[in-house]
Amino acid sequence: MENKIKSVLMVSQTFYPMIGGAEKQAFELSKALVKKGVRVAVITRRTGVLAARETLDGVKVERFKTFGYGVLDSLFFMLRVFLYLLSNRADYDAAHVHLASSAAVAAVLAGRIAGKKIIIKIGGGKGLNEIDLSQKTFFGRLKLKFFSLTKPELLVLNGEVYEHLKHSGEFSGLKLRQFRNGVDTGRYTPLLYHEKIRAKAAIGLENDIMFLSVGRLSPEKRVREFVEVWAELFAEELVKPKIHLVIIGKGPEEENVKAAVANLGVAQSVTLAGPINEPLPYYRAADVFVLPSIASEGLSNSMLEAMACGVAIMASRVGGAKDAVVEGQSGFFFDTFSRQEIKQCLRRYLSDRGLSVKMGEQARAAAVSRYSMNRVAEEMLEIYKEN
Repeated sequence: MENKIKSVLMVSQTFYPMIGGAEKQAFELSKALVKKGVRVAVITRRTGVLAARETLDGVKVERFKTFGYGVLDSLFFMLRVFLYLLSNRADYDAAHVHLASSAAVAAVLAGRIAGKKIIIKIGGGKGLNEIDLSQKTFFGRLKLKFFSLTKPELLVLNGEVYEHLKHSGEFSGLKLRQFRNGVDTGRYTPLLYHEKIRAKAAIGLENDIMFLSVGRLSPEKRVREFVEVWAELFAEELVKPKIHLVIIGKGPEEENVKAAVANLGVAQSVTLAGPINEPLPYYRAADVFVLPSIASEGLSNSMLEAMACGVAIMASRVGGAKDAVVEGQSGFFFDTFSRQEIKQCLRRYLSDRGLSVKMGEQARAAAVSRYSMNRVAEEMLEIYKEN
């Protein structure tokens, strides 16, 4: 059947080259839609010295000048979004809002007037997504009431959050759909064994089992606590484990993580790589991806990228990881507050060098079959077409 969706408008508070989870997914989905012949435009806020208008990989981006700070800036952006959607109604068939911010209210209202389909993607895990957080403020509750009356489609990124919102009485009026993030499985690809050895050497590592953490260094990510457990493991083992931990990222916990590495004496087995714009070489060198977060993850982009590169997973038993990873097949889960469970996962990989290879193959298969951006874009087009 002919695809009726010819053009899509993306709405995002911030956009590439600013990179967070939502920004990255918005850009990657936009590029995937362009490859399918869909015209994609993005409206966002202009920060720093970014151009007011530019085209990135076929995606037309227009950035609105910020006005003031905080609430004033939000109101100004809401107005610009509302007016843009109305005045350019002939230029898009559906609008996709990334995160249920105040701009989403303006988009839904304009979409109702213009007769356009509006999709809103929710980010974050149970208790920390925009819907849960909105329940805690007066204006947030007004927003939720507006959504319950206007019924925009709200895309939820993991089953835990979906079930929570679906069965909570205060959210019963919302129109929810469980969906998922995607990953470019053509770009994020695994290496053969001898290639992986060279990939490790290229980043200065020996052929030890490499554990990799990629993400913002903030308290809820619990990277510092993971380093503490890592140090305990080294203290308990009679023979020094042939494992190495690489941590990529920055954030408010950065100094605490550095201090833990130095004070606990694990600097030889832990590399703090800092923020890296292109982590692909690290994914390809890695054997196991580590995600020790508490319940704040929707569906980790970094984890999907690692899976696509054939990397096994060890993750806390929360959030979107439970949807993407099969226990004992593509990875292991642990209670992020249980040091014993974390060490047990580490020792499993340490005792069987081939285990991460086998699990990495399963992780790659899951990424290709379910999370490839090509498939996600195809299914998203079908959602855009629905009345």
